[in-house]
Amino acid sequence: MKTQSHRSRDLMTLLIGIGCVLLVLFIGSFTRLRADLTSEKRYTLTPATEQLMDSLPDVVFLKVYLSGELPADLRKLSEATRELLDEMRVRNADLLQYEFVDPSASPDEKTRNETYAQLQKLGLQYSSIRTKEKGAESERIVWPCAMVTFRGKTMPLQLLKTQYRTADADMVNRSVNNLEFEVASAIRQITLQFKPRVAFLDGHGELDGLQTGDITKALEEQYSVSRVRIDNKITALSDKVEGGRYRVNKFEALIIAKPDSAFSQRDAYVIDQFVMNGGRVLWALDPMNANLDSLRAKQYSIATPLDLGLDELLFAYGVRVNKDMVLDQQCAPIQFYAAQFGNQQKLESRPFPFEPVVVPRSAHPIVNNIDPVHFKFVSTIDTIGTDSAHSTILLTSSPYTRVLRNPVRISLAVVDLDLRLDKSTTPDKPVAVLTEGVFHSAFMDRLVMADSAKASMGNRETSRPTASLVISDGDVIANMVDREKGMYYMLGYDRMARAKVYGNREFFVNAMNYLLNDKSLISLRSRTITLRQLDPEKTTRSRGLWQLVNVGLPVLLSMLGGLLFFYIRRRRYATVAA
Repeated sequence: MKTQSHRSRDLMTLLIGIGCVLLVLFIGSFTRLRADLTSEKRYTLTPATEQLMDSLPDVVFLKVYLSGELPADLRKLSEATRELLDEMRVRNADLLQYEFVDPSASPDEKTRNETYAQLQKLGLQYSSIRTKEKGAESERIVWPCAMVTFRGKTMPLQLLKTQYRTADADMVNRSVNNLEFEVASAIRQITLQFKPRVAFLDGHGELDGLQTGDITKALEEQYSVSRVRIDNKITALSDKVEGGRYRVNKFEALIIAKPDSAFSQRDAYVIDQFVMNGGRVLWALDPMNANLDSLRAKQYSIATPLDLGLDELLFAYGVRVNKDMVLDQQCAPIQFYAAQFGNQQKLESRPFPFEPVVVPRSAHPIVNNIDPVHFKFVSTIDTIGTDSAHSTILLTSSPYTRVLRNPVRISLAVVDLDLRLDKSTTPDKPVAVLTEGVFHSAFMDRLVMADSAKASMGNRETSRPTASLVISDGDVIANMVDREKGMYYMLGYDRMARAKVYGNREFFVNAMNYLLNDKSLISLRSRTITLRQLDPEKTTRSRGLWQLVNVGLPVLLSMLGGLLFFYIRRRRYATVAA
């Protein structure tokens, strides 16, 4: 009887346990409980992405081609992509859908090649992966990319960001870091109903379309980008709407990239009124006429002040760009031919202090978590106190800096001189300054005409809330070009490293995001996720041991658990029987 009673009690305990588990599962089907225990919160979406998911107007479908047999690094990128999409679906499972496919799944080579050709026509790029296993090398084609579809529109999304068709652990790590930004940015771009308008200014010797080709391409992913000339036309940047008191801008932002000739008073007034009406301006200016091409030809040149006719505008907006030049110990190398050795000229690479490499030290969203920015012949900037606007210094030279007053003799011989930059008395000079707030017109006391004439033009003397970003170097926004081939390199590309090294591209994309109040995009880009790498040599060396541990240890633990359970059960029933 006692044995039967114990069995009934055990059966009841089992049924109660099963009932509790089913109840928990039933409650869990209605409640989502999630805990992100990673140090960098890699499974937690930023508020910007959550807002994007909540505001989707219709179904967005992603077809991801990063699937199949993948190397370890790309497998991590694939898993990170799937995890990100799952997290996004938690916010909006009805309007976000995805599918992972393997373009190399077909055993027929002809079919695979046809699939590859079709994907390339869609704008996707493959990666060629060389793997080495047990002493043998093999090459594999993978497609670390996706296709985003929304209301019949499609756009390619490259998950692995690299200039070359190869991948390494660092590239994958950077791609994982930027994964949420890239996916959210693509969804935002394809669902966006209105793109803010950005214009590059022409007509004063500014950088041409080829020299700004890469930054234009980067901005076109988010904005409608065009080029505009003022040519003394009051209607170039804004229009007077009938019945309206003030003018209405044709663009949300204006980029003035390295002009080399003076602006007329009328052109300056048109820009001023653009700012007064809330337009945002990014200025990349050369206050000195330094030229690297003439330096290579003559071994030296003299840099003199360049009068652009913009000083009064910039002063009214809270900054002054000085007519000087910075020498910085923290600088990029330059290649030049040294003294002839026998019948050969030797090409040398030496640090060139006239090309500072500025490491961002500010926590401002524009420069947070970007690579160093490469400058050429940069000048210093002073901030001017205003009662209705405030300035933020974004980039400064290093503590090891000297400032040369004009005129400046620029010579390649500087690479051999002891400039004593480590004993600098002029460290940390501003080279990029952001000013935000309400500005007063630079023509407030200079526009001599009747009030009725001013009113008819829609003249403003005090701006709407706006922002102005001034960089004291025009080359900082210029990408390298090959005129003979009609092509350009990525902004931040280094010829000697043959890769993108500097953060110029990210700096200007972030700057435009900030100026146009797209701060959510910057918060996504600045996110950092650490990818813990395995040592490939140690992995190969210890492969057999860990295979044995992974296979044998669970079996051994199961057997020990079974024996322990059998022993406890036998003792228990032996005691009951006694």
